[in-house]
Amino acid sequence: MPYRNLNSEERREAVKILYSNAISGIAISTVVSFILVFAFDLSNQQTSHEKGVWLTIMISILAARAIDVIWFLKDKKSNPLFYANNYLKRFSIGCILTSISWCGYALWFHSSSSTIEITTTIAILSAFAGGSANLLSGSRITAVLYSFILLAPYSFLLTLSDDNYNYVLGILGLTFTAIMIASSYKSATFTQSAIKLKNQNRELLDEMEDKVERRTEEIYRLSNTDPLTNLLNRTAFLKNANKRLCENPDEPFALLFVDLDGFKQINDTLGHKVGDKVLKEVARRISNVCDQQLYKCRWGGDEFLILTQYQDTPQLVEFANNVLQSIGAEHEKYKYQKWVSATIGIAKYPEHGDSLNTLIRSADISMYHQKRIAKGSVNIYNDSLKLKQERENLLSYRLASAIKENSLRLVFQPIVDSRTNKVTSFESLLRWQLDGENIFPDEFIAIAEQYGLITELGLWVIEQACVQAQKFNHLEPHIAVSVNVSVIQLQDPEFVTKVVNIVNIYDVEPKNLHIEITESVFAEDKLTFLTAVKALQKQGFCISIDDFGTGYSSLSSMLDIGVDIVKIDRSFIQNMDKRGLSIIHAIVQMASSLDFMVVAEGVETIEQSNTLTDIGVSHLQGYYFSKPMEQAFVNSYLNEQNKLCS
Repeated sequence: MPYRNLNSEERREAVKILYSNAISGIAISTVVSFILVFAFDLSNQQTSHEKGVWLTIMISILAARAIDVIWFLKDKKSNPLFYANNYLKRFSIGCILTSISWCGYALWFHSSSSTIEITTTIAILSAFAGGSANLLSGSRITAVLYSFILLAPYSFLLTLSDDNYNYVLGILGLTFTAIMIASSYKSATFTQSAIKLKNQNRELLDEMEDKVERRTEEIYRLSNTDPLTNLLNRTAFLKNANKRLCENPDEPFALLFVDLDGFKQINDTLGHKVGDKVLKEVARRISNVCDQQLYKCRWGGDEFLILTQYQDTPQLVEFANNVLQSIGAEHEKYKYQKWVSATIGIAKYPEHGDSLNTLIRSADISMYHQKRIAKGSVNIYNDSLKLKQERENLLSYRLASAIKENSLRLVFQPIVDSRTNKVTSFESLLRWQLDGENIFPDEFIAIAEQYGLITELGLWVIEQACVQAQKFNHLEPHIAVSVNVSVIQLQDPEFVTKVVNIVNIYDVEPKNLHIEITESVFAEDKLTFLTAVKALQKQGFCISIDDFGTGYSSLSSMLDIGVDIVKIDRSFIQNMDKRGLSIIHAIVQMASSLDFMVVAEGVETIEQSNTLTDIGVSHLQGYYFSKPMEQAFVNSYLNEQNKLCS
């Protein structure tokens, strides 16, 4: 049976997909049935009578299927947990009977058909087989059998003909049959995999929500202890450590910021339950090594803090290395032996900060700097990192002023239709020049997020994009502008209201403002994210997934929110000669099934453009078409492109 490995929820999803496409298929079949019967010569009374009999049979089958669809829609509305097996069987039987009827027509009337009628018949059967790959993707066996029954018997009959023309048609029909069977099988396999992933993520989300509810009660009871690791929690650590520093201001202290390496891999591959076991074991090992140290805490996620006294730097480094060795030792009880290590950043008091918050920040900077150089080792905060911190403080201060003074600017890179090269939208990109220095977005966006400026900055970008979109409305009404939105912005409960107010002020249609989000949002608070995205879509905004394929990709999340646009990351475009092309093919096929638009980023050559166009990527973006341009050049660029495309 095709569904023996699917659970009840997955069967229901497959049934919904099949029946959602059924009405259009039945309607087309009805129209084509009448065309086939009445479009050709009916002067032969016997043939005319036989065609009438066939039409009666076909219409009866289609009517029964239509009644079944209506029955299903009513049942689904009244009972979301409907019994899927009966519907799967009835739908499959209806489809197979329909294909048998079509095949029967071709075989029945072949001897009395003219060359034109034979050609028309094989073309219609091929069209139905081609459409079934997507329409019947909810059932692998039904999709494959439908294509085979439609085309194979009649094509084989044509190959037996002495007429060369009919023989060629038969060969083409058999070839197309093989292609359609493979396509139907692949499409149905992909759909079933997508359904399975969707339900797995929903089950995982339900499980996580149950855990959160249970642990919330524990947090209220355990005000000073992390419920998972039994170390101090953040609040208790700050309270106790601050008190210790205030009572002993002349003693040398050191703060160790411990961050696990490879922990996300455990969560992603072995699950969060195993991840929790790892955190408990790491906390136990830290406690064993730090028995004489002052305070230990789980700072958050896979991060731990240790406040300790020390005599000299070599002794401090030796202690930190002991912590690393303990964390990185094999976990004999589990299968992730050497997957976990840690990187430690150290800040000294009062040398690197005279307050606990400054020490934590300095140790954090030191740790992340070491991660970029070489994970699994120790790094002590130094003057170069101090300069880096001072630069961050300066940039955060100047960035706040730049937002208020409108001293930032947007540049725009066009996104074009791959077939016509006509501009359909522009991606807005933020630029900042400070005292003659171009500050890269990767640097100042991270600072904006870290210093709480990203919400204000994001709204400024949206407002400026709307100003440009308003200009487009007068020049090219259908051109949209896309803006990048961060996770922090989506977590703002007022974000949707603020965006709607901005587009209303500038009289911009929501469909002409595309909201771009990266895959990283799927790793955050999924419920909050989905709520914000659904609210934006309800208002008419298009949602675009940026840099697809490089982050926490989630097919079930894409199914849940129904994304409008997926932008393939440039890394796949630059590696099309390797595995990139296969991934792009898969995304294009997924777009066809899930009904979203695909944009390929980073197109730099005509060869890349042609290849992407040939495999079905609908929109392209990159230096081959244009580098990001200043606002002053956008209008002239559009005018020039319009002349070239006219």
